[in-house]
This record gives sequence, structure tokens and C-alpha cells, in this order.
Amino acid sequence: MAAQELFPAKSKPVHVENALGIVNPGACSDPDGSENALVVDALIVGAGFGGLGMAIALKEAGLTSFVVLERAPEAGGVWWSNSSPGAACDVESRLFSFSFAQDYPWTQSHGDRNEILGYFHYLIEKFALRPFLRFNTTVQDARYDAARFVWNVQTEDGKRYRARALVSACGLFNTPSIPDIPGMETFAGRAFHSAHWDHSFAFAGKRIAVIGAGCSAAQFVPHIAREAAGLTLFQRTAGWISPKIEPMEKPLYRFLMRSALMRRIDRWRIYIQYERGYVVQTDANVRAARETAALAFLERQVSDPVKRQKLTPKIAIGCKRNIRSSEFLATLDKPNAEVVTEVIARVDGDSIVTADGRRHAVDALIYGTGFTTTKFLSTLNVFGAAGKSLEEMWNGTPEAYLGVTVAGFPNFFMIYGPNTNAPSSIVFMIECQTRYILQAIRKLARGRVRAFEVREDKQVEFNAEAQAQLRGRAWMSGCRSYFMNAAGRIVTQWHRPSRHYWWRTRRFNEGDYRVEN
Repeated sequence: MAAQELFPAKSKPVHVENALGIVNPGACSDPDGSENALVVDALIVGAGFGGLGMAIALKEAGLTSFVVLERAPEAGGVWWSNSSPGAACDVESRLFSFSFAQDYPWTQSHGDRNEILGYFHYLIEKFALRPFLRFNTTVQDARYDAARFVWNVQTEDGKRYRARALVSACGLFNTPSIPDIPGMETFAGRAFHSAHWDHSFAFAGKRIAVIGAGCSAAQFVPHIAREAAGLTLFQRTAGWISPKIEPMEKPLYRFLMRSALMRRIDRWRIYIQYERGYVVQTDANVRAARETAALAFLERQVSDPVKRQKLTPKIAIGCKRNIRSSEFLATLDKPNAEVVTEVIARVDGDSIVTADGRRHAVDALIYGTGFTTTKFLSTLNVFGAAGKSLEEMWNGTPEAYLGVTVAGFPNFFMIYGPNTNAPSSIVFMIECQTRYILQAIRKLARGRVRAFEVREDKQVEFNAEAQAQLRGRAWMSGCRSYFMNAAGRIVTQWHRPSRHYWWRTRRFNEGDYRVEN
């Protein structure tokens, strides 16, 4: 089935010598006698959920020859970089956390940014990860040395690393998407993306424009609207919105969550609830029922019939990511809020001009336009065995085997790679991936195998299967979403319930790979 503890409590670390002859990270000279390189069994890029999850898996398995490189000053990934008001997870905290680390004292059913960052610090201390983390370290490029079966990694500060295995944990939400609006250079006010929040700007009494009406906007709009003199939301597509359920607000629930057994049971409850929700993708009757419930919520929240019409979705539920918010619609119903559905034509000085010729004077513009999610590893230059970059090889259509390994890139693994985003919790998927990757790294570290490279036919077969099944899902029912690349191919989503991913990744099958002994 699905969730299980990755590391049994009774397991004991087994310290093994790595393939390059060292137990812990150390330095060695390059063949040409140039600057020393730090040699490790595994180099992990990114210290979000994926990076810390992989580090914990390695350390609990007794493999201590690894390092985690993170470009930010602290751990957290998108949760560190995105400090917008109201930033929170729309998956319940009990599931948006690792199955083996459930004793964190969450105070909210859906943890906000501060609680999630607190969870990262809790993980670092609980598993003693601090010595393995290198912050303020940006990877310049990573190149595979086919002759020596190692990855050579160069960072922007001039440091060099050599690793048997390279693990990308860069995540999906790391490069903000900012639309190209004519005349933006003439804008007289303040402009910023929600992922790069300007905390120096005072919203009180100001006229605020928000471009985008997705999950990000649903979180910060209720907060800034409380102070702003006026808020204008420029909406391209109305999304389906449902309220958040907050059981943590009930004293009895908080009391029950003191028990480890009850926490485990509750996590299973949430997991099953999300797994059942996947049928929205395949069952028209379920979609119709969900749409009816969402329209009833819209009716209760928005009294203005004109606004309600604008906020009524014209797409099938499930086509885009659904929005969970108990405040967003009620905020837009207020007198100081306006919803604009006309296309933005240009910016002119202090005004946004729409296609109907209307001018909307504003003091600040906030992009709630999300991220370039289909450009996997957009922050990391990776060059494979033939010297070709991953970006060049993908050419706008990222694909991998199980979303983890790529033909032509031996000993390279991805966490949260193509087609691994699931309707349940990405943290569950990350646990599956780290367990899978760990099996390969253990063999590399022990010197039994020099390289694993996924067979191209296996990668082609897997992606043909995924795309065939995705064609029948609600994601492909006619709207544009962040799930798609420019060609309209779904490159982010897992094509079945997440329990199937657990089954597919439970064992690292060497038969799927070209093996160098």
C-alpha cells in the first residue's frame, strides 16, 4: 500500500567505505594537479523537502559521505524564498510532512510558511544534518566524467566537488513566471512577484493591482486587501475554489494529536481522502458533484452578481489546480475589491490599460503568476556522458524514467522530476523517490557498481504509458495550466493515484538500467 516508515526504528547504521576509498567527505587533487576537489559518494543540490529527505535517507542508512548544496542562506526551498503574507500549504500538515517525523507540534491544520520553516529546522536538528549542509552555495554546472564514472561539480564561489552520484532536489517552484507586458518599463509605481515579496512597501491607503488569480493570489490577497484603499484583481481564468477544513481549531482534535498512534491514524485518514479525490480526474459524475459544491460555496461567499459571474469557472474542475481558501472569495466581494477579466493591453505610467481602453490607476503591481514549472532544473546546468546538457536534450519537453533518472545521464537522480506531481502530497512522492534512489547509491558507495544509466527503451516505454493515460484525465480537458509545456503536453503530473507510484518505486530494478561494474 502507501505510506510506510522508511527507516525502521531498530535499524542500525552500517558505515561503509565509499567507492573512492573514503568514509567521510575529503579532498583529493584533480588529475592535472589543479585545485583540490571535495570527494563524496553523493552530492545533493537543494535543501527543501527533497534535499533534506535524501540526506536523512543516506544518513539513516549509514552513508555519511555526502553534502547538500543550497543557494539560499537557509533550508526550506520555496518555503524559504516565498515570504508573501498568508503563504501556507493547501495540503494538511500531517500529510505535508515525512511519515518518519510526525512528532512536530503543528498548531495549524494547514501549516503556514513559518511553521513549515520550523519543521525544516526540526528535521535538521532531529537528524543532525547541519554538518552536511552548505548554504549560500550556488551550483554553476555539473559534468559527468564517463572515464572515471564521477560527477564534477563547480560552484559559483569556485569550490569543486566530485561525486559518484548527483541528486537534484531543485523542486518545481523555483523560477517565478513574469508576463511580458508592453510598457511595463514606464510603470511609475512599485512592482514585484509574490515569490520576491517587497516587505518595505506599505499597503495602507494604496491602490493595488494583482495579476493572476491562482493559489498564490488566493493566499496573499486577503491580507493586503485589509489595508489597501483599493484592490484590482486581473483574472485570466476563474478557478474552482473550495474552503479549507481546519480540524486543528477543535480542542478535542489537538488533544488526540498528542498520541503518536492517533497522529499515524490521522495521517492515513488524510492520505486516503486525497487518494479518493483523484477520481475527479477520471469520473465525470464526481467532477459534477464537486462543481456543484464549489458553486454553492461561491454563491455563499459572493453577494455581488456581477463579481459572482466573473468568478464562476468556465473550465472543468480538475483541469487546473484547485484553490483552497476560506477567505479569497469573501475578500473579492468587498467594496474595495474589483475583478477585471479584460485582457491587459499595456502599462502606461501609473495605469494598467485593458483591451477595452479602460485605465486602472494603481500604486503597486503584484504578480501572482506562479512559476515556470515545466522548465525542470532551470537553475541547474547538468551535462551528461556525451557532453550534452539536460536542457538541450529535453528541448522544452522534459521526461525521465519514473521522474527520477534520464538516459544519457549515469548516476544522476532527480527528486520531484517530470511527471511526479501528485494530487495528494508531494512529500509522500519524495519519500518514494528517496527510498528508490537510496538503493542505487548504496550499491555505488560499496563499489559493487560504477554506474547506473537508465535504458532508453525503458524511459520511452514509461513516458508513452504516462502520456497515453494522461490524455484521458481532466488535466487535458481543454484549459491551459502550469501542468503543460508550450506544446500542450502534461509534463508535471503523475498519471495515476500516488499509491501506484509507491508500488513502482519500491524496488530499484537493475534490469531497467545499463550497469557498469
